[in-house]
Amino acid sequence: MARLKVNWSRKTTTDIDPTLRRFERWLVENGYREACVQTYVGAVKKFLRVAGSVNPTLEDAVSWHGDLAESKLARSTVNIWSAALKAFYRSRGLELTLPHMKVSNKIPYFFNEDEVMAILNATINLKHYTMLSLMFYCMLRAGDLMNLEDDDLNMKAMTLRIRDGKFGKSAILPIPQVCIPILEEYLRIRPKIEIEGKHFVFYTDRQNKWTLRSLEVMFDLCKKRAGVKSRGSVHVWGRHSPASIMVRHGCDIYSLQQLMRHSSINTTARYLHTDVATLREKQNKYLDF
Repeated sequence: MARLKVNWSRKTTTDIDPTLRRFERWLVENGYREACVQTYVGAVKKFLRVAGSVNPTLEDAVSWHGDLAESKLARSTVNIWSAALKAFYRSRGLELTLPHMKVSNKIPYFFNEDEVMAILNATINLKHYTMLSLMFYCMLRAGDLMNLEDDDLNMKAMTLRIRDGKFGKSAILPIPQVCIPILEEYLRIRPKIEIEGKHFVFYTDRQNKWTLRSLEVMFDLCKKRAGVKSRGSVHVWGRHSPASIMVRHGCDIYSLQQLMRHSSINTTARYLHTDVATLREKQNKYLDF
């Protein structure tokens, strides 16, 4: 019988998905918040692809961190990815030591009033419009919005409850009057369904819970439709922009601290420098001699 002439050689590849699933499971079991889990898994996915291995060494992590530190990434982003790497190695029983990069205490950019209105006016989907409106006017983080459940809304009292927010903190926030008719119209149309045993205020058209990635994609589309070129993601939309605008309109720093749920007044004070118009007015008034 003639011998088969077949090339049975196998092209080897690195399948990182099982490693990422184990890491995600470890994060959940150790009490990491959902938004944090998504961010950490995404960062480790990038790292494993660069390392080309599902068993990278500590030296691989140190080398990648060095490349990140020399890149144009924001230092806060590098620190978050460093934390992700540390958690990844900790899940494997190893301790990774990386330097913490000092972060500037300034807000690099935000959307102004005209850009905010342009984005909202360009959002023709009622669900997306309600999400972006609530996120902006209530100064919500992405995780706050995605985890919001029906029972967290008190339309009569015009408040919403944040459960297990950043650092596990909870809060009761006022819902501005401008958001009430928008929310009422959305809730009147939206079918109430159960996902993972919960009734989320917002869910995707495929009846899944929103993820950070899907939220970012939605926001980017609305921003592009509005023709807004300024840099900024959903975090800039829901946090930096309303805070900067409120300071510009005269909001005191202590009230802003409560609305943003900052533990330290120093964190809130970062937004004071954005009020250039008022600073210029004070210059003209008090230095005119």
